[in-house]
Amino acid sequence: MNKVFSTYTFIASIAACIICLCSCSWQKASVKEGIFDVYAPAPFTGAAFSMDQKSSAMRASVQIRSYGKETWQLKDVQNDDIHEDGVKLQGGDANIAYRFKRFPITGSFDYFSKNDLSMWGAGIGLDPYPFIRGTIGANSRYIEVGVTAYVNVSLNHSSVKLNWVSHEYEGMMYGYEDYHGSIENEQQEFKLHGGFGGFINFFPIKEIAISYAPFFYRPWWDDEVRDYEISFRFPYIISQYFGASVLIAKHVQLSAGATVYVGESFKGRYWFFDSGIGFVF
Repeated sequence: MNKVFSTYTFIASIAACIICLCSCSWQKASVKEGIFDVYAPAPFTGAAFSMDQKSSAMRASVQIRSYGKETWQLKDVQNDDIHEDGVKLQGGDANIAYRFKRFPITGSFDYFSKNDLSMWGAGIGLDPYPFIRGTIGANSRYIEVGVTAYVNVSLNHSSVKLNWVSHEYEGMMYGYEDYHGSIENEQQEFKLHGGFGGFINFFPIKEIAISYAPFFYRPWWDDEVRDYEISFRFPYIISQYFGASVLIAKHVQLSAGATVYVGESFKGRYWFFDSGIGFVF
């Protein structure tokens, strides 16, 4: 019994040492210049029609958007100074721009379920990479309100110029070593994106909706570039959709509106046209 206990104690000690050593190794960077891909999700307005009580609906839809592919220069983005484990890396201004992309066609499939008043839904789609979303809210004869969350993965391109530093464990004989250098190149890497928002629809008649849908999201969730933890947070983006839709013959849903994009680090506001067609069944 004592031998077994000693063996487990030894293994646990080794594991703890490994975890401790790994946790003391890191790579960080200060970005001097960078242009980063940003994929804007299509607007989402819930079901956008008055559903019957204790009913469900599915919708396959295509959203058609004015194509957007332009570079937005950001302002007041700062790298923090890095002081850790005796290693220092100077911060300063970060000359950052978003390469904003809105693809002309987005495809999605959504399911909605309504009880007496409450409603929930889930959806999947391509924009142009796969995404998932979920929603909860309330749907009545004259109004629909709800909140939604969205997650997607995409292959993002970036052009960066950065200074980096790493603190790495070299073994029992050498201990820790610090390295530093500069990088200036272009690359592609898979990134996770997402955000949350809401929607409100007014139904002057049962089949027509007047919609407003704000959405908050921050690109490049992990705040990493080339596996280096960077010393600033990517600025958030807020989109606001204003539009209307009509449900024809209980099955064909047409929508049109405009979306404005803003953010605290943006130098202006950006407007785009959005439209869509869906089949409800």
